[in-house]
Formats: sequence, structure tokens, C-alpha cells
Amino acid sequence: MAKVFIKQGNAAVGVSDDLERMVNNLLDTLPILRQVFENQVEEIYQEAYKKWPVRTERPRSGEEKKNATRGALIRRYGKEQAFAIMQSLEEKQSQRFADDPLPIRVSKKSQDSRDKLERGILIDGEDIVAFVRNTAPYAWAIKTGAYTLNDLPLGSRTANELLWQPMKRAGDKLIRVIARDMIREAKKR
Repeated sequence: MAKVFIKQGNAAVGVSDDLERMVNNLLDTLPILRQVFENQVEEIYQEAYKKWPVRTERPRSGEEKKNATRGALIRRYGKEQAFAIMQSLEEKQSQRFADDPLPIRVSKKSQDSRDKLERGILIDGEDIVAFVRNTAPYAWAIKTGAYTLNDLPLGSRTANELLWQPMKRAGDKLIRVIARDMIREAKKR
């Protein structure tokens, strides 16, 4: 596990190295629990990191660029002068109005929420919780858009698809593993 936190009310703080060692020793006594925690959390984290959307710039066609330039010139110089300037631009700077290249570029507006994903263990009173979360304050609102570089359904909430639903499935798996282990131990006695 990457980090260990203690939760008190609405706040969660990182723990000292000694307490982290204590939590790891506790998990060492429960190897099945530790294995499921680590494997499932790491798998969810890697999948979320791989598929987390990154804001990209929409590729613009040459015609869109011409229309935008023409509109700006008309607003600034008027129709007649704008027409002359556009003709000059098309002759001298034809590459200006070429279609954007196919490799989609990361937008300058991107706030890099992908790198704000984190995983760890949270101690909440008597409970020990393994988690994967995104610490970006707007992470719950991120939706898959038309130019998003992942295969999630258009308009779906990223946190639901990549964090909540996989964690629910991992919790169900953890319960099944613990129940099987308890039954196996009961049969031994």
C-alpha cells in the first residue's frame, strides 16, 4: 500500500512511520486480507490511471479556422478590408488554414487530475479501509466528453466508472474471500 491515513471526523491525516509499520504488521497477520487489499486496490488504481480522462484540444478543420479568422477581421476592419486581408493570408500563409494534425494534444487548460489519483489505507476508528481516490476537488464532476481519450460511455461520470463501481465489486470479492477463509478455518476445528 502506498500511504496510511487516520480519519478523524471529516479530516484525514498521514501517519508516522511507526504507526504505518504497525498497520503493515497487522495486515501481515491477515495475509489473505492484505493480498486482496493490495491486489484489488492496485488493479483499480492502474486501470483508473490508464483511463482517467485528460482534457484535450478539439482538432479544428481548416474551414473552421478560416471562418474564425474571417469573423475576427470583419469585426476589426469591416467587410471590404477583411476580404482583402483574407485573400492575402490565403495566398501567403496557406498552412495557417490547414486541418489540425491528428495526434490530439493535451489542452493548456488541463489541470492534470490524473496525477491526483492516490491509493492507500485509512484507519477510521476501528475500521481499516483500503481506498483509491482522486484528490482534485472537482474529480466527482469530470465527465467523458466527445474528445476524451478513453473508452468510457459519453457523458458518464469518470469517478463512478473508474473508482466507485470497481471498489464496490472489490468489496464484494473481499467479503467472499473472507467468508471462504472463515469456513475453511471452521472446518479445521
